Amino acid sequence: MASDNQISTIISKFELQRVLYEDPRSKLCNALGVCHIDDNEVPALLLMEKTHYTPALYETLRQGIASTFPRIEVIGQNDIYVWLFGWEQEEACREANTKMTLICPASDELIAKYSAPQRRMLIESPHMYKAVTKPWIDSIPASKTTWVHNILEGHSEADSVLYSDHDPRHGFVILPDMKWDRRTLSSLYLVAIVRDASLTNLRDLRKEHIPLLRSIQRAGAQVAHNCFGLAKPSEDGSSSPLRCFLHYMPTYFHLHVHMLSANYVSHPGALVGQAQLLDDIISLLELGVDFRERTLGYALADGHPLLHAMQMSGFAL
Repeated sequence: MASDNQISTIISKFELQRVLYEDPRSKLCNALGVCHIDDNEVPALLLMEKTHYTPALYETLRQGIASTFPRIEVIGQNDIYVWLFGWEQEEACREANTKMTLICPASDELIAKYSAPQRRMLIESPHMYKAVTKPWIDSIPASKTTWVHNILEGHSEADSVLYSDHDPRHGFVILPDMKWDRRTLSSLYLVAIVRDASLTNLRDLRKEHIPLLRSIQRAGAQVAHNCFGLAKPSEDGSSSPLRCFLHYMPTYFHLHVHMLSANYVSHPGALVGQAQLLDDIISLLELGVDFRERTLGYALADGHPLLHAMQMSGFAL
């Protein structure tokens, strides 16, 4: 693994080529560029996101708005509404105001993922899964999930792991998702990664996996309560501070459960057409549903390799 100094050197040599996607409302930007490594230009993605207001800023606001924003400019007003720009003083803005993720090298699939292409809903029948999707999943190189195994084996992000069950079949780890800033509780985002490498996605789940899924639910809610002060879950599991779901289609094929604060309602990964609520999955498994035999719908971006495989097989235009 690269040292902190090596990482700093790589980041310092990032050069912007073009902006792939930006969202003014959520204050994020996905940029494509290159990093110069050993005299080679390596494709890289720089994902930038404005961080949220800090507790320190709220404390200054208690002393009056001028304490937080020594410079204020009115840009418009209408009846009871006033729009302003405010500039924070440097002393009240010591924490970074931009959260960044560097992905280097960046594959064509990742560049497509963080761009803003046209998307289409694909209705995947059991036959399509067996004929196209499953062989495509099986063809993905194991190296694509090396970073997952590094977490499970304690080689990386060990300090971030909040819960670990070491059972090789029923165990899992829980840690903050890399997209969370780790301080804004309303957007709390955890992920549970199972240890059983034979479980790659939703369709691999069977009735025998219900105890594993319930354990993930309980542990996630307890971590959210004990470590971050979210509401305590009910004893019978009927209420929780977390919204737990699986993605289908997932970004990577090692089974994992997304766990968001129930207050985090704007996360794009929680949309219908990708997120499958964990409680619904458990309920269907209890009823004896075989996910290999279900028709499932999900959105794919133009250029996604699975969509291409579906098109080559005559299942999509």
